[in-house]
Amino acid sequence: MNSNLVVTLEYKKPNIFFKIILWILAILIFAFISFSIYLEIKSNQLINAFVKSANVNKEEFIKTSSNLFNQFQTDFKNADQLPHRYNFLILGTDKLSGRDGDPELTDTMMLLQLNFDDGKIKTLSLPRDLYLEDYQTKINALYFYGKNKYPENPEKFPKEILEKLANIQIDNVIVIGIEDLEKLINIVGEIEINVPTAFTDPLFPVPGIDVSKVTDPKILYEEVSFAKGPQKMNSDMALKYMRSRHSGDDQGTDDARAQRQQLVLQSLANKIISTRNPQVLGQLYRFYLDRFAKSITLEEITRIGTSAVDYLTKNEQNKFAFEKHQLGIYPDDQNGVIFNPPLWQSNQQWIYKIKDANKFSESIKTIYAK
Repeated sequence: MNSNLVVTLEYKKPNIFFKIILWILAILIFAFISFSIYLEIKSNQLINAFVKSANVNKEEFIKTSSNLFNQFQTDFKNADQLPHRYNFLILGTDKLSGRDGDPELTDTMMLLQLNFDDGKIKTLSLPRDLYLEDYQTKINALYFYGKNKYPENPEKFPKEILEKLANIQIDNVIVIGIEDLEKLINIVGEIEINVPTAFTDPLFPVPGIDVSKVTDPKILYEEVSFAKGPQKMNSDMALKYMRSRHSGDDQGTDDARAQRQQLVLQSLANKIISTRNPQVLGQLYRFYLDRFAKSITLEEITRIGTSAVDYLTKNEQNKFAFEKHQLGIYPDDQNGVIFNPPLWQSNQQWIYKIKDANKFSESIKTIYAK
């Protein structure tokens, strides 16, 4: 079965969430290991500034850092016994303020595997319009329905469904939204971006407007402009730069937008990695505790980081390879596992359906097989 066939689909929004989550995972995996060592050799004053900014107990944090460092040392000596493959389900929401009445759907649903046997990072994008007959809904609504089924852990519902559909184990589910990126930029401060092409967008949506009550285009939209060359951007301008889509020139294309997203994320990652300010580091740690601690623990991050370090030290290439996968679509792909039914068969909805449940499962297992 050709499970590696890449089909051209309108999967543009997942680009940003894919890049965001990779940067965040990379930063988390190595930052906590290195910072625990950093704290061992730095003054008490720096530690005090860090824990105050993070709003954590000093003694407990020092104990946690020491435990993680000891865990890293022990795990590294026994790295062959650690799991070498980790499967993540990434749910990306694009919910904005002013749209609180709308259901929180997941524009992105992606399976990501870190494979430390062969050094591959594999991703599989699942179309948000994939319709599940058994549940009478598209998969992008599973997280929303999970809020009723599991109010304290809504991501558990899509995890259960996709584990059943794909017949694979998902180790962690990470939910991330566009406003998380805004918070990160606010923490580290302005980021510098070298804008390659100037453009003006006359129809950028104004955030915080209740679209159910306001219909005046002059209120709903604003004009934003960016000059060519290096410039510092706060979170507001950075998000406008990366989200703009109505410039009317080549900067209004999805490809240009994806490139701008990458520029913002690279700049943000560089700013985070280069920071030595204990107060900023403390706020980043607080951000992790508030947003991702329930999804992935410090112990899990350390374990993944240990496996990554072990792989990199044992391989001459000293890097990871990325593999992008998409589901084959029938009939363009005769082995395709999903298809697009005619509108008259789907109540005028543009959806995808699973052609054969067993082949669907086997197609995904081929990619992520252990």
